[in-house]
Amino acid sequence: MSTSRLSPADRTRYARQIRLSGFGERAQAALLDSHVLVIGAGGLGAPILSYLAAVGIGTITVVDPDIVELSNLHRQVIHTEAAIGTRKIDSAQQRMNGINSSIEVRTIPQLLTPDNALELFEGVDIVVDGSDNFATRYLANDACEILGIPLVWGTILGFDGQLAVFDAERGATLRDLYPEVPAPGSVPDCSVAGVLGPLCGSIGSAMAMEAIKVLTGIGTPLYNSVAIHSSLDTGWETVPVRPIPGRPPVTDLEQHRGDYAQHTFDSLSTDDTAESAKGSTAGENLLGPATVTWAEVEAGSILVDIRDDDEVASGMVPGAIHIPMDELLADPSLLPTANTADASAISDAASARPLGIALYCRSGVRSAKTAAQLRSHGMAVTSVHGGYLAFLSQPDPQQS
Repeated sequence: MSTSRLSPADRTRYARQIRLSGFGERAQAALLDSHVLVIGAGGLGAPILSYLAAVGIGTITVVDPDIVELSNLHRQVIHTEAAIGTRKIDSAQQRMNGINSSIEVRTIPQLLTPDNALELFEGVDIVVDGSDNFATRYLANDACEILGIPLVWGTILGFDGQLAVFDAERGATLRDLYPEVPAPGSVPDCSVAGVLGPLCGSIGSAMAMEAIKVLTGIGTPLYNSVAIHSSLDTGWETVPVRPIPGRPPVTDLEQHRGDYAQHTFDSLSTDDTAESAKGSTAGENLLGPATVTWAEVEAGSILVDIRDDDEVASGMVPGAIHIPMDELLADPSLLPTANTADASAISDAASARPLGIALYCRSGVRSAKTAAQLRSHGMAVTSVHGGYLAFLSQPDPQQS
């Protein structure tokens, strides 16, 4: 868009930023011509989406399958109490259109996966990652490196936050900042460690500003550096990040697919446990798979939702029963025992263990960890990969 194409309404709406020295109509036109993809409409996504809509990004795509819960509202200020139980992308779109009806907001109610990331990112000018898990962060980083797209990255935990701009064509990426993908569950998320709402605003707003800088060419974006913020002492520190010498470039998502499946806790030797319990032939695993997708959940399986009470208040998978994770681990006998035609083939010692049970949580992390612990005791349980978010990513999922 040339500056001559700014309409009178544009000049009025964006007058306060157009008159900034070094910004002007040319930068505003660049924003109106831009397409930004934002991952997540939660704590970070709320300020990111609000400010990108207000500043006049022409096209904003939001990727998030999640629904609004009461526990979100202290920090996810783009949503309201009236939106509880609805999709976050729908709530966010309504708010963004209310802020700026002249922009285009596209919504994608899906999890970002290795199978859709490259297609979703194709043609966008920049990706802003407001996700809350390492699997998605590394996937977004790698897809952007493959496509040559800048990535604005941010993370929050407790009272602290970090942000950076990754661009393999200009230098460092997330794999240079954190070469090793943290093990599942090794770093507590906000649901465990907690987070204050205003910190989301501080980091999310800074991420929006970085996207604006990259798109317009103003200022100095956080290339090859990471900004670290401590909210308790109001401190900001910028630390340089350099590409790791000799690090192979990411050219194919398949080569790192294991990094995007961080919801699998199958390191325990459950095969041996199962074989000794039933005396089966070598190679058999009577406990069944440790992790399955929703499409692989067997008919007749008992679904157990192990999320907390406040999480299930906004919806569950139809037919599932609710046993919070802490209660289940404290007393595995809470699991129902499914009938099985093969019960006679199971040793007396294992005959009471539950069979055909699939656990799910929000994203698959807690259910995989719980399943691994139960399987180590010979219990035939499995975890549903991607959890409730993956269920919501399916076409027209029906909630109970």
